[in-house]
Amino acid sequence: MPADKNGLPPHEGDTSLLLPGHGELVLVVDDDDKLRAALGRMLKSLGFNVVTAANGQDALDLVHTLTTPIDAALVDVVMPKLGGPELVDQLAQRGIHPAVIYMTGYDDPARLSRVLETPSMTPLLHKPFTLHALVLVLRNLLDRRARR
Repeated sequence: MPADKNGLPPHEGDTSLLLPGHGELVLVVDDDDKLRAALGRMLKSLGFNVVTAANGQDALDLVHTLTTPIDAALVDVVMPKLGGPELVDQLAQRGIHPAVIYMTGYDDPARLSRVLETPSMTPLLHKPFTLHALVLVLRNLLDRRARR
């Protein structure tokens, strides 16, 4: 088998085959500017396409400008203007049904009641979470949807 310019067999030097993202579009919605930016950078570095919004209302406004369907949404539960569960409801009313992962820094069941009532297929990550945990959940959701 001929080697590439680095002396590796074909495809062994292609790190894109090792990345968990395959160009899927992920919407990241969180009112914490630093966390939102960090998640966006990390997911992009792993092969995902990413768009971000500071709250649910901004996310709805952004979605109308996109020409590519959203594959997954990583959504904070509690945000100003429009929270995560309400955003997901609004997207569904518009015929948009991405894979959803909720994230929260709250432990109060009253604040999480809407999320805890959602189907068990909707994961909830408690902040802080590791990038590894996020990617495992995200890749699992995307692969499960692709098999349908």
